[in-house]
Amino acid sequence: MNAPSPDSRAPFLVLAHHRSGSNFLNDLLQAHPGIECLNEPLSMQTGFFRGCDLAHWPAGSFDSQSLHPSIADKPDLRDFLFEFRAYLLQSNTARVIGFKETVLFGKLEWLKAFMPTLKVVFLQRDAREIVSSVLRSSLTALWRYDELVPATFARYFPGYRSRLGANSGPELRAAETAAKSIAVRYEIARRTLGLFEHRTLHLEALTREPARGLESLSALLGVAPHPRQMDFLRDRQRVSRGGTFSSFRTRESVDERWRRDLSADQLQVIDDVLHAAGHAGARQRGEQAA
Repeated sequence: MNAPSPDSRAPFLVLAHHRSGSNFLNDLLQAHPGIECLNEPLSMQTGFFRGCDLAHWPAGSFDSQSLHPSIADKPDLRDFLFEFRAYLLQSNTARVIGFKETVLFGKLEWLKAFMPTLKVVFLQRDAREIVSSVLRSSLTALWRYDELVPATFARYFPGYRSRLGANSGPELRAAETAAKSIAVRYEIARRTLGLFEHRTLHLEALTREPARGLESLSALLGVAPHPRQMDFLRDRQRVSRGGTFSSFRTRESVDERWRRDLSADQLQVIDDVLHAAGHAGARQRGEQAA
């Protein structure tokens, strides 16, 4: 790769668990005339990364020519990744370029080797709201949760003992699997994000104190906040409308929907998983940010 020019800026990744408000953050970044944020280019262009979502790619698995053993026989995907990197590395003072993804947690070490200057914005959300939204979305089959999450969770947290029995209903099992997905991805992030210059941003804090959130983002990306972003925030929080991926949401629908959707038993299952994983505080961050 060529040496960066004097006006270059590091590209960025918005990393988030599914249903964490990443579409909202993507659109907020796009509201800035000097920022371009591509919406899930890897997920949209190929199903490959969804299929190996949580598979661990260590830094040593990176190869400058083949990129990774898993894609050594996929020339079209390799070409796409090379072109994608070249596009991101055009990031400069006039236009900072990045992308958001939900399927790269297991690839972070490899990604650092592939794109050493990459910065990361890690978007978190109250785990209860994530589970509630995941279950409403009916997309867990697309994301292959039942196939990928339980075994990965067991590798990271072998001491967990589920309270669910043979007679437990599917709504409890779905809540447990979604909570396991959160625990696994947050644990991978905890272990790996230190490789990158990064910021952790909480959706609830961003919606309640947007100016502070924008200042944090701006400091990481090297661009000043723009008035259009505050206009965007006011506009998008007036009313909830649109479908599954809409970023038009009132603050109450972002912070409080779980109270209507999740039963006491589901909440207990979520607590059990997060406690076993050492992430009990994840579900309370929204309250702490209030």
